[in-house]
Amino acid sequence: MAQTKTNGAVPVYGKDHILAFRLFDERTSKGATKLALQTKHSWKFEAKSDSTETKDGNINSPATASATLEIEAIASLDEVNEMLRGAVMSSKMLEVWDINLADKRSDNKYGAQYARGYLQSWEVPSEIGKLTEIKTTMNVDQLPVEGEATLTEEQQSAIQYAFADTNPATEA
Repeated sequence: MAQTKTNGAVPVYGKDHILAFRLFDERTSKGATKLALQTKHSWKFEAKSDSTETKDGNINSPATASATLEIEAIASLDEVNEMLRGAVMSSKMLEVWDINLADKRSDNKYGAQYARGYLQSWEVPSEIGKLTEIKTTMNVDQLPVEGEATLTEEQQSAIQYAFADTNPATEA
């Protein structure tokens, strides 16, 4: 599908952003894994400045920005869901990559944001007649860093299956 340009700007679609996670203490032994059945995520940045009253009026002091990542996904019985739930229960630090699939830079490299921090909640509401959805928020240490993330062929195939021809397949 061709990207639509307006005045040289290419719109960004939410479907192109995927999240991948890894426990920080497993960074030397495991790769990151995509969050399955993700429906939504939101970065929130806040910088609450202090205000001091003076006889001449208020003076605002600059504040350091903080970041949180709000995540929603359909619950599933997979390794990533269990790892994230366990990270909340055991206060384990996580690494997260917000990978923009529309920002392919080179072979297997995509524009991404990287952050690490702790999940502060794990909410799993169950409604009659609806899929169970996970809701969680991650408090990010410092601020996310821009860079490039590498996706292996296996990770790419987990994101979207490839086109298959109408002829019999040569492999299973």
